[in-house]
Amino acid sequence: MTAQRVVVAGTGLAGFTVAQTLRSGGFAGEIVMVGQEPHRPYDRPPLSKGFLVGELTMADLAYETDESRLDVTWRLGVAAVGLDVANRTLLLGDGSTVGGDELVIATGGRPRPFPGALTLGSVADAELLRPALAPGADVVVLGSGFIGLEVAATATQLGAEVTVVCEEDSPLDRVFGAEASASIRGIHERAGVRFVPGVQALEIVPDGDRKAVVLSDGRRLSSSVVIAGVGSAPATSWLATSDLELSPFGAIICDERGVAAPGIRATGDCASWSGAPCRHWTLAKERAARVAHDILEPGSGQESGDLEYVWSDQHGVRLQFAGTLHEGAVPTVESGGIDTGDVFLVYRTADGTEVAAFGMNQLRPMMRWRKTHRRRSAGVAA
Repeated sequence: MTAQRVVVAGTGLAGFTVAQTLRSGGFAGEIVMVGQEPHRPYDRPPLSKGFLVGELTMADLAYETDESRLDVTWRLGVAAVGLDVANRTLLLGDGSTVGGDELVIATGGRPRPFPGALTLGSVADAELLRPALAPGADVVVLGSGFIGLEVAATATQLGAEVTVVCEEDSPLDRVFGAEASASIRGIHERAGVRFVPGVQALEIVPDGDRKAVVLSDGRRLSSSVVIAGVGSAPATSWLATSDLELSPFGAIICDERGVAAPGIRATGDCASWSGAPCRHWTLAKERAARVAHDILEPGSGQESGDLEYVWSDQHGVRLQFAGTLHEGAVPTVESGGIDTGDVFLVYRTADGTEVAAFGMNQLRPMMRWRKTHRRRSAGVAA
């Protein structure tokens, strides 16, 4: 191990995990953490749920505790705005520079903006959004991905009237399939959420003291607040003039170990490893740990056999999906029901191979399925 100074750009889950894993693995050199936000690392998934409701505080979200403070040098409230690849040096927004023997880019992703709509990607966003979700508010959510659906559920819980506009015929059907999508839509509709499927939001225009969302079919939805949940993009615009290669979607192109250039690695939502982007919390944490292990001992970061796993909490229901939804895979209801909000689905290919599973409030069956899937992926008899 030759690195004496590691610089990490980004203080989200991936950046924090890199630093934490380095320290737990015995790295005794200096670690410099650079973050655009003024806050030390915190958990972002609760922003659309417990934090937005007011049940959780910033202290509840913090990754560190009083007993587990990271031994690092913090550069908070200052963004990375440029990169000298040859010298592994960041240019920061305050005009200073910081470089190291190893540089890890973990700047994550940012919500895609929609003019006139609020987004949710940070504590500051949540604090701005929270007062708008008062009882009786008319909320229009653009997009039916995880963030959009979680915000819709939270706004309903707070007493708002919620309409979800989605280009798909039903939420998340391209991700989980029609049966799972129907179950997800059902729990929302039973809670009072209205869906406007199969249309696109074109623009947001003034509507007196309110706003109107203009749809592709000519309809206009009047609203007191519009929230955009139309996906995210890698936070890599600051690298546009660097020598790093970016994908058409803006992700940093890396090899299978996260190496983007000599001494420079990237992980989390801002990186694509061997053509595979990072789409969820579990994979972001896993890849970040692999980067740290590889810095400690090159070649030691091993890939897991259980890469695809996502979860979401909506209307008091825990949604879980594991595996890969192959084209043509057919779901079978193993327990519960599509219309009851407690279904457990297993997806099988034509030869009977189980490739994915979806559960709603099915924690034990999902845990058993994931354990079996890991063993199969590792070549161990189930």
